[in-house]
Amino acid sequence: MSEDKRDWAETKQRDEQRKPSKWLARLQRFVATERQRARPKSELSRQRIEPTENARVAERQLLEHHIGSWLACLDELLVGVNRWQAKLPAVVITTNPVGITACNNLALNESLHDALLRCCCLTENEYRYWCKQEPDVQFESHINYWAWIKTSVPAVRAKEFYKFPIAKGSAYWLLRHGVSGLGEYDFFDCKVFEWDGMKPTLLTEHFRESVPSV
Repeated sequence: MSEDKRDWAETKQRDEQRKPSKWLARLQRFVATERQRARPKSELSRQRIEPTENARVAERQLLEHHIGSWLACLDELLVGVNRWQAKLPAVVITTNPVGITACNNLALNESLHDALLRCCCLTENEYRYWCKQEPDVQFESHINYWAWIKTSVPAVRAKEFYKFPIAKGSAYWLLRHGVSGLGEYDFFDCKVFEWDGMKPTLLTEHFRESVPSV
């Protein structure tokens, strides 16, 4: 095979790898339909206190930076995963509504264009409904990356963060993130921030929660 034909074949293979999958297209159609439905809100959602505008903006900026940084390294990460050498996976990003806004903003970033073509950003509930309709338990078609911030940590958990004291009137923010579907590269982690009402300050990059569901 001549060098020109080999280059053409390699380019065609890369283009085929980067095409959005049929699985992803079905998910995107599902999400579009799901968001037109009025599902009842959970008790937790009804009890949630609406954040201030400062808090909402800060939360969005944190998630935008965090998710964007992960997406920028995605292709490099996939190189080391044998199962995804022939075909790049669909990337399901699960987050909260603020995180979805962050993902929409990232879509305007030209450097992330190729990565985002393979992504679908949705809430955890939307992902659960989708998994009931079309399960992919063995992650044969996708990987799941999650990133969202818990901005209302119960006071009863204060002792858990004794190594990271905060000023009176401040609150803890927990940025929970991780990935499934990358085999040995799967992980889950938590960053802890102090929110003083104006800006978040990182207290630790890695924190193992004793009660991660609360």
